[in-house]
Amino acid sequence: MTTYRLMADSGSGSLTSSSATGSWLTRMSPRAFELLCIVMLGFGHLCIMTGCDSQAFILESVIHSIHEREPGRINSHAGYYGQATCYLAFVITCLVSPSFLYATSAKTTLFIASVCFTSFPLGFLYTNQYYYFFSAALNGVGFALYYTGNGGYLTSHSTRKTIESNVSISWAIGSSCMIVGAGIIALITYFTAGAGASSDAASLAMDIANATVNATENSTSQHFERRFSNTEIYLLFSVFAAISFIGNVTFLLMPSSDIDNCIESSKKIVAFRDGISLMYRAFRSPKMIILIPTFVLTGVHTSFWVSIYPTTLTFNSHLASMIYLPAIYSLGVGLGETIMGLLISFCSKRIKNFGMRPTMFIGCFLTCLYCALIVVSTPPTAPQAPTSEKPLWFQPTRTLVFIIALIGGMSDCCLCSVRSVICALAMPTRRDQAFSVSKFYQSIGTCVIFFISPFLNIYYYTIGIPILCVIASFCFFFETRRIKRMEKSLTNMELDQQQQRKKSSKYETLDEEF
Repeated sequence: MTTYRLMADSGSGSLTSSSATGSWLTRMSPRAFELLCIVMLGFGHLCIMTGCDSQAFILESVIHSIHEREPGRINSHAGYYGQATCYLAFVITCLVSPSFLYATSAKTTLFIASVCFTSFPLGFLYTNQYYYFFSAALNGVGFALYYTGNGGYLTSHSTRKTIESNVSISWAIGSSCMIVGAGIIALITYFTAGAGASSDAASLAMDIANATVNATENSTSQHFERRFSNTEIYLLFSVFAAISFIGNVTFLLMPSSDIDNCIESSKKIVAFRDGISLMYRAFRSPKMIILIPTFVLTGVHTSFWVSIYPTTLTFNSHLASMIYLPAIYSLGVGLGETIMGLLISFCSKRIKNFGMRPTMFIGCFLTCLYCALIVVSTPPTAPQAPTSEKPLWFQPTRTLVFIIALIGGMSDCCLCSVRSVICALAMPTRRDQAFSVSKFYQSIGTCVIFFISPFLNIYYYTIGIPILCVIASFCFFFETRRIKRMEKSLTNMELDQQQQRKKSSKYETLDEEF
């Protein structure tokens, strides 16, 4: 395979080919080649996450619908437990994923991870409980490998000046998967569940009202929550699998060569055993320990916006006639992620270190606002089971759900961006391990939440997450202050070395004259 590398020439880089000339890649500037790699990385992320994130919005509701039709086929809470299994596998794989990256390459790691993602939606063509949990675990392995490969590819195709911008560009493109997913869900819903829905809306509303009025404490009330038909499920997950396959091809075709002056070269020769040792030392590092609340916050927040809150929209019987709410929510999250990603990229070019403290502050503020809007508009027991309860203040509308989703997407983009940036800077010699440690603690937070989610009402999330935001912010700000001191010290050392070289040059000139 033809390999390419960037060479510095008189202070400006130029792309050269080691075995071929005349290729369009050889005519690209270094920054253009860098952006090509980042855009392909983001597009691959978009493809594999279109199915992964979009199906997570509706997974518990889909599983519940299957269980209602065939109780013996799958557990009613398998949606939550399957995602918990996924993140448990994620936790375990995070321990060895950097060593796997050393043994292969970032590109190969990304491709194998994408294949793991594709295996999950295929299981819904004929739902089987054993394959479901197996593919969920395989999905978790894919998550760990993907984020390790993603971090390795980013650092080998970014410089210190472009890392914040590249992270935001890649994340913004990848997060468009929510928008694509919204279109898919809306289109399939229209053709499978939308026909005749408007004509039945009045009678359905009356049924819901009667069920609410006639429900008593000693009897099991009948709920008319949103249900997914078999045809709708087959079509949704078939399309998710097909788009994920496009991601497989994208990762296979990505350029693998590094750029000049990259943060960390992908060409590492590290034995598997040495990789495990590096991982162990990364876990013990005070730099990573102080950031544990930040990583856990990302995981808990992810479980909430990806699955738990969207599930409340379908379990709330008062919203049963609003069949497009999952699509509206997915669209809002996708736009929020994309808008915030572009905003961070724009500001990072003009404001030094904007991708660190300012972004963290914005992310935590938006997360608290997100939780506040949810707690006043969601029935307390809606995350646990179908319910006819009333919310604290008012029922959510389509507009409110879209606003909540928009804020949730923006907050998630902020938290994920600062996580990627801080891992790239906190441990300059062990970045792959830093990324894996961050995902390890993130997945622990997500895994625990999914395992206990059938027992938690909405207040646990909307009160606990803001408290975690405050703790994580203090820890994050402490670590960023240390990084600033370290970078300032390195800059002073470089200036001293330059002065020493200038003095040495003068002495050599004087020596030649005399």
